[in-house]
Amino acid sequence: MQPSAETVEVVASRLMEWYARHKRQFPWRVGMRDDWRVLVTAFLLRKTRAETVAKHYDRVLAALSSPEKVLELGVEGVEEVLKPLGLHRVRARQLYELAKALAEGRGGRLPGVGPYTEALVRCLSRGELVAAVDVNVHRVVARLFGVGDRRRVGELASQLVKAAGTCELNLAVMDLAALVCRARKPRCGECPLAAYCAHARTQRS
Repeated sequence: MQPSAETVEVVASRLMEWYARHKRQFPWRVGMRDDWRVLVTAFLLRKTRAETVAKHYDRVLAALSSPEKVLELGVEGVEEVLKPLGLHRVRARQLYELAKALAEGRGGRLPGVGPYTEALVRCLSRGELVAAVDVNVHRVVARLFGVGDRRRVGELASQLVKAAGTCELNLAVMDLAALVCRARKPRCGECPLAAYCAHARTQRS
């Protein structure tokens, strides 16, 4: 289904209104205008609950404040910093390789940085109106518009970001996915977008 431009604008507006009242408070959502900080945050949040990362975030970011600091610590030193978060050996090696690539000024795709993380950098650090689509954002957009194709979901997510006029819409969708449009037992009755949602309609019928 192709939603009208008016529908996309209304959905984006209602979502941002909901986000203003219900957004989750995390330390990485303040002062994100820095590529390195966004990259490190994205690495920390992989396969780890946001609440767990939040407990250690300020300490970790202080210790790994720049690519140069990571190279100075070495893999084993980074492992020690990351140990409380789990997966520390894998993350330490990934962050070390990323820091090395940045320090060497390598061109092309950075190690460990896929399309989603790249979109987060463009959005959160540089303020570009791009959609960052992970599994949670995909779920919300797919349910909302009744589509499943990855490319189509990406296009619709991009339309929402542009309609909102702010890349913070990505964070709004993430929060809606965590608090309302959950993978199991979505709370359609609490959703600000239920009136426009294809999935919610099927639940009511």
